[in-house]
Parts: sequence; C-alpha cells; structure tokens
Amino acid sequence: MNSTVSISNQRLAQALEIQAIGVIYLDMTGRLVGANDAFLAATQYSRDELQSGQLTWQKLTPPEWIEASEKAFAELRSCGETTPYEKEYIRRDGSRWWALFVAKMLDDDIAFEFTIDITDRKLAEQALERSEQRLRSLINTIPQLVWRSAHTTDWVWTSEQWTKHTGLSSKQSKGKGWLAAVHPDDYARVIAGWHPCPNAQRAEFDCRIRNAESGTYRWFQGCATPVHSTSGELLEWVGTFTDIDDQVCSREALAQSRDLLEARVVERTSELQSALDELSVEVSERKQAEEKLVQSEKLKAIGQLTGGIAHDFNNLLAGISASLEIMQQRMASGRTEHLERYSSMALTSVKRAAALTHRLLAFSRQQSLAPRSISPKQVIAELEELIRRTVGPHIRISCNFAAGGFVMCDPQQLENALLNLAINSRDAMPDGGTLTINTRHCRFDQRLADELSLQAGEYVCISVTDTGEGMDANVAAHAFDPFYTTKSIGDGTGLGLSMVYGFTQQSGGSTHIQSEPGLGTTVSMFFPSDTGPTPEARKQVQHALPEANGENILVVDDEAPVRVLVSEGLREQGYRVREAEDSESAYQLLAQDEAIDLLITDIGLPGAVNGRALAETFRSKLPGLKVLFITGFAADPQLEAAASLRSTALLTKPFAMVDMTERVHSLLTEED
Repeated sequence: MNSTVSISNQRLAQALEIQAIGVIYLDMTGRLVGANDAFLAATQYSRDELQSGQLTWQKLTPPEWIEASEKAFAELRSCGETTPYEKEYIRRDGSRWWALFVAKMLDDDIAFEFTIDITDRKLAEQALERSEQRLRSLINTIPQLVWRSAHTTDWVWTSEQWTKHTGLSSKQSKGKGWLAAVHPDDYARVIAGWHPCPNAQRAEFDCRIRNAESGTYRWFQGCATPVHSTSGELLEWVGTFTDIDDQVCSREALAQSRDLLEARVVERTSELQSALDELSVEVSERKQAEEKLVQSEKLKAIGQLTGGIAHDFNNLLAGISASLEIMQQRMASGRTEHLERYSSMALTSVKRAAALTHRLLAFSRQQSLAPRSISPKQVIAELEELIRRTVGPHIRISCNFAAGGFVMCDPQQLENALLNLAINSRDAMPDGGTLTINTRHCRFDQRLADELSLQAGEYVCISVTDTGEGMDANVAAHAFDPFYTTKSIGDGTGLGLSMVYGFTQQSGGSTHIQSEPGLGTTVSMFFPSDTGPTPEARKQVQHALPEANGENILVVDDEAPVRVLVSEGLREQGYRVREAEDSESAYQLLAQDEAIDLLITDIGLPGAVNGRALAETFRSKLPGLKVLFITGFAADPQLEAAASLRSTALLTKPFAMVDMTERVHSLLTEED
C-alpha cells in the first residue's frame, strides 16, 4: 500500500514539473498555498514570496476581471469544480498575460487549479480582429460596391455600400438574389461579360443598378477578378461596381449637343446673329460636358492605376531578363566580349524601376526617403546644366545662393522636385523669359510658422521663380491637388506639383506658391536647417571601415537571387555567412548553433512569421544580436520605429552592394 502511494506521489510530482501547465493550490479565502515552478515563472514571483502567504488570486487578477473570477470561485464552492474559462493575470512587474483556467475542489477545503498560457493565441486573435476591422472599414469607406461570389455567378457576400445603394441586404443578395437590383434589359449583357469558367480571367461589364432611395437606375461598371488556388483551381470571384453614370450621361449629352448644333445651324442660316448667339450657348454646354467627361475619365483611371504599374514593370523586367539571358549564353559559349554592355542595360532597367517606385510613393506620401545632409547650392549647381537643356535656349537661367546652409533630405528627390518646377516654369513662358533659382536662410517664430504650417525654427528656402503667365488665386489654391492641371488634355498629368508637395511634407518642410496673372509665379520649398556637422566635417572624422573579423551573419530571404547575391557579397568581405529561405529554416539554424552576430532578414517572409517577428524571436535567444531589415516597401510606421532602435537598421530594395556592406560594418562596429 505504501509503495503504491509513493508511486502515485512520485507521478504527481513529475506531472507538476510540466513547464507548459501551471498548477496552484488555493484555500477558500483565495490565498495561494502552493504552486509549481511553471506558474511561478509565468507570474515572476519567487517561492519565498509564495510561502509568505501574501499571494492571493485577487492580487494577481486585474480589477476588470474580479467579478468574473468571483463567479468562477462561487461555482467552485457550489459545484466542486469550474468550467474552463479565460482571463488575464498580472505578473510581478505589472505586465499581463492570458491564461486558460480550470479548478477543482479537494477534500480538505483546498482547491487546485490548472493554468495554460494562451497569451500568444490571444494576441494573434486580437491582431486578426484588428486586421479584419481595417479591411471592413476600408471596404465600407470606398465608394465602390464590393461583393464576393462562389466559382459560379452565385454571390456569397456584399459590402455595406451595396446594401445602402440597392436596399438589398447581404442575405437577400446571396445566390442570384443580387440580380433583383440589375435592370432587366441588362441581364444578358452582364452574363455575357462575366461568364465563369475554370480558365476565367478578369471580366468587365456595364449595367444599370437600381438605387433604393430614388427608385431610379444608374450606370455602373462591373469588374470581376477570379481567385485561384495554388493548383490553378478557380475558388471564387471578388468584384466591384463603380458608378459611371455621370460619364455615360456626359457622352450622351455630347452626342445630343452635336446633333442639336448641326440641326440648328442648317435651320437658322437666315438668322445669322441669332444662330451665333445660340451656337455660343451650345458650345459652352458642350465644353461643360467635355470637362465632366474628362473628370470622370480621370476617376476611372485611378481604378486602373495598378494595371499601368504592372505594365511598366513588366517592360522593365523584360529588359533585365533579356540582358541576363544573353550574358549567360555568351559566357556558356566562352564569348566574354561586350558583357559590360548587357550588364549596363540590366542595371539601367533596375534604376528605372526604382525611380518609378519612388515617384509613385512620393505621390502617395508613403515613400521611404534616403535623407542625408546636403548643400542645396551644390545640388542646384550640379543640376543647372540639365535644367538649361530641359527648358531650352529661349529661357535665361539665374541662380542666387545664400552662403552656407545645409538641409537633411533626399538629394535625388530634391533634383526631381527642381526639374518638375523648372518644366512648369518653361511651360508658363512659351515666348521666353527668366527662370530664377534662389536659396536663403529663414527663421520663423511660432506665429509665422503656424501661417506656413511649419514648426518654429530655422529653415532653408529654395525658391523657383519665372516671369511667365502667372495664375489667379483660384488656380493657385488648387495647384497642389492631384490631377489638377490647366494644360491641354495630353500635355500634363496634374501630378508634378502634388509630388513636390508630398516630398517637402515628408522631409519635415512645406511648399508654398505666390502668383498673380501676368506677373509670374514663385514656388518656395522650405526645409529644416541641418545644424549638425557639415558633410565635410563628417568626412574628416570618419575612419576607414574596419575589415571583417569572421563575424557570423545569417541571411533570410525567400527570393533566392537576392539571398545568394547578398551572401556572396558578404563572403567576399570576409564574413561567415549562412542562408535561410524562410523562418522555419532560420529557426533550425539557430537551434544548431547560436553563434550569430548579425541577422539580415526580409520583412515579407512566407508563412505565418514575418521578418520582424523572426527578429524578435532571435533576440529573445540572443539579446545582443544586431538586426538589418531589408524591404521593398517601408511605409509601416511600426517598422520604421523598430528600425530606429539601437543595433537595428533598415535598408530599402533595390540597394547597392556597397551601401549594404557599409550598413553591415556600421551595425557590427556599433557599441552596445
């Protein structure tokens, strides 16, 4: 009998050693009278503190969870055990953790309770809920009517905008119910334009959809995009309806106006003056209709922007691919002449692709700039010849620079902004004139800074002035609006000034316009002054980059070409480099050998663990680990904040190998 009890006690003791499950014993006052090591580790309390008798479940429970815990405790007293429930606990340092609890009474008025840490699951659920809420908010904010369907034309979900416009709930629209909102005459057009099949591609079709509030039909453009599985199987359709009623009405108005004009000219040849008056009215109406059509076409162009981007990038990728294939063929056959020509072509395409990304991100104010301390005078002086060739010989250029002065901004984007402004000035002076570029120092107190939407302090102003046509107050007020232009159709996109404005805003400054009709225009860009050491002074104190000392580097990137080339470049510098294509293989390398000095990881890794989460896990094992994030898009504020921490850096693709090598040297030689 004693042997059996001893074996049972031994088994119980071994069970309590399980680190994944915490166990506590409580008396009926709520005082903890015992706990295993797993529970003490989770709460950060010592066994001495437990044995002091001061620990209670009330002390470990947040105030908002007291009522729920008391109900569970009452259930324990009355029923002898509790149903499993989830709540938060407070650690010794004040932080919180989530756990799953279940308790049972023993014979001596003592209860024992099992706890399982579910913090990671709860955080993942909260993150998923936030992500879904953001997606729902985005879908319900855009004016398009959004829907999803099965692999057939049977709908399974609709957005709030659809219900608001048609009056049909998501339930009423399921299956073929959505067709109740479509004009009966348009059924055939919709089915013909959208015919689901296993090899279906993106489909577009126009139809009239009934508005529940007015009872009338409006024209919409439908767009259905197929979603395929990895094996190519058609899973479902995601689609939108975009209101194009104004565009259709504008076209009809233009056609009616043209027919009416022709009829009236023939009909009233005997009354020339009267016909001319009416013609003027009709021309005015036609102009208004054309303006409405152009505006609606611009709105439609926004929806097709992604297609244009894909087209441009495909062209650039074609140039890169063709150049590299020719180089491979020539090297395989032993012909090494002219290889530099093809590598130059590929590199040119890469730079054009990067420039396209930079321009798009500057417009959306999501561009990850590469600011450094620069002299505006030097940038303008180096750019002056290009500006002269751009504006032509009929325009005189004058540059006046204030002495000294440095700003912290991206020099390439500053060049783009100056070229944009120079081109605008050229177009405003078709008969010639003077283009003046000035720099000056400014100091703004709070009152002046508020008027210019700036922070009080010192600034460098770069102004571009022309002697052209100028603009009135109404045009100047809309000059920074995207797509706003006074040029003829096809002569301008209306994006130039908006891109300049976005660049200065992102650099901590602002852009302002002064203009009057007939007196020319001045565009002033204000940048915060860089009061730190000048670039020349920095160069004098900068030491040579240290040689590699065989430091261990782990490179994680699912893009094999990027991973291999980065690794080879670092090995050339004398580093010991290992590679991983995803987080799982990276964890395996960590388990084999924890001798890692620097982790270089892409942000967008395949699987559930991204680059930032991977870095956090590695640092939990290796607290002194240096981290270099590499990414093609750095608009996430949280990522930029993480990259600003000590021993962490961010590098945006595409990057030069020398830039990557310098960043690695800087991180590895940084003092902890």
